[in-house]
Amino acid sequence: MKLSFITDEATQSFEEAVAFAGRLGFAGLELRSVEEQPIDRIAVHTLREWRNRLEAEGLAAACLSSTFFKCGFGDSDGPEMDKLSRLCDAADILGCGLIRGFAFFRPEEGALPADVLASRFEKPAVLLRARGKRLLLEADPSVNTANHASLGALLDKLDRKCFGAVYDPGNNLFDPQREPPYPDGYDAIRPCLAHVHVKDAVLEPDGVPRCVAPGRGLVDWPRVLRRLSADGYDGWLSIEPHYRKQAVLTEEQMRLPLGSRFTAGGMEAARESGLALASLLAEMESEMRDGHT
Repeated sequence: MKLSFITDEATQSFEEAVAFAGRLGFAGLELRSVEEQPIDRIAVHTLREWRNRLEAEGLAAACLSSTFFKCGFGDSDGPEMDKLSRLCDAADILGCGLIRGFAFFRPEEGALPADVLASRFEKPAVLLRARGKRLLLEADPSVNTANHASLGALLDKLDRKCFGAVYDPGNNLFDPQREPPYPDGYDAIRPCLAHVHVKDAVLEPDGVPRCVAPGRGLVDWPRVLRRLSADGYDGWLSIEPHYRKQAVLTEEQMRLPLGSRFTAGGMEAARESGLALASLLAEMESEMRDGHT
């Protein structure tokens, strides 16, 4: 398994992101908003410079973490398809095959059924096939696939060559239905698992979730990591702390992360989360070695 982090959880500076990855011994960067712009709005010449910089440091672009289809269900054409085309262009330049997306904001009256949602992914599928990219959908409490069970139901209706799942067990703590992160969440998307986001959370006395470093919350990360290893997962573990040491992120900032106001104060939390994940992996590897002696 390879380690990365979502860039704007730590910094808006590409150079600082590269340096941060080097300090923590990470292998890649998951690019979301960088230099105050979403990744699909970065100029071509800048992306080419970034590709050269990553290669010089032995780093990879793990995934382009976009807001594709994190919009109303009626807004799926036009601007969103243009966004996906730009994302494919950026992915080509950065040498990345994975793009993160969503399944539309959930209406107030309730989540849309999987077959209705699936119809809106026909045009993206045509573009993804032509461009050789894979769109990875995420379970998020603000969208129609609020948990991994609903995400799995949607992905069962889509071409898995074009679409896959992000497993984010930390998001389960924000799920209105409180799907257990593991094993329920994992098993629901295991056949189409392609990427992992690493966050954790605790529930305050009033029931409101609060993000913390991995291994310090309610997600059983040791069991999750052992299961990923046992299943032969060799993809990315990408930290997405979603907390700040000296501030509290608003619901809207977590819903649509973008720019310096979201990033402010994130470096310390990202470092803490990165070290916590590395420690969990080291403990797992030590247990595995001991088990073979």
